[in-house]
Amino acid sequence: MRRQFILPAETCARSAAEARRTVLRDLHDGVGPSLAAVALGLRSARRLLTADPAGAARLLALLEDEMHSAIDDIKALVANDSPASVTRFGLAGAVERFVTSLRSRLHVTIDVVVLGELPPLPDAVSVAAYRIIREALTNVVTHADARTCQVRLWFDAELRVEVVDDGVGPAAEVSGGVGLASMRQRAGDLGGTCRVEPGADGGTRLAAAIPVS
Repeated sequence: MRRQFILPAETCARSAAEARRTVLRDLHDGVGPSLAAVALGLRSARRLLTADPAGAARLLALLEDEMHSAIDDIKALVANDSPASVTRFGLAGAVERFVTSLRSRLHVTIDVVVLGELPPLPDAVSVAAYRIIREALTNVVTHADARTCQVRLWFDAELRVEVVDDGVGPAAEVSGGVGLASMRQRAGDLGGTCRVEPGADGGTRLAAAIPVS
């Protein structure tokens, strides 16, 4: 049998390609939703300038804080560390803070529900779940035309994540695009699963399960 040897240069090239894919995925799932939320906020602030200048000023101050948070996330990405909000507030707290930023500028009612008590989670699990939820919520506010959305977190042998909305259903660019592939890979890298499907009563349901061991 002829043996196949991989040269060190080829190994390095493969490692570099994988590193680039990881960075691009983190930019798409992490910084992308942050900047999308800021863009939505700027649109709302522009509309408020004439009717409610004080409200516009408050919103712009909030957006400034969010830009600093996005910068912190970029620094964490460069340092190969967890997102600053996850490190500081934990998974549920970081999700609630991101949802709060969306509530301030959208006509979508978004609730975060933690069923029971979550156990201490490994950093990799918290970060993966956080990235998945942010990408799912970005899809909701961008594509779904939804009025309500609920994020559910619970632990049942695995960390369970659901994002359910009452919008128009999974868009083709969502169900087959980069975002879903990235969410699936994040869950799959940890031995979990992630799927997007029509909701039982219409809209869209994202369901992810991530082992914690």
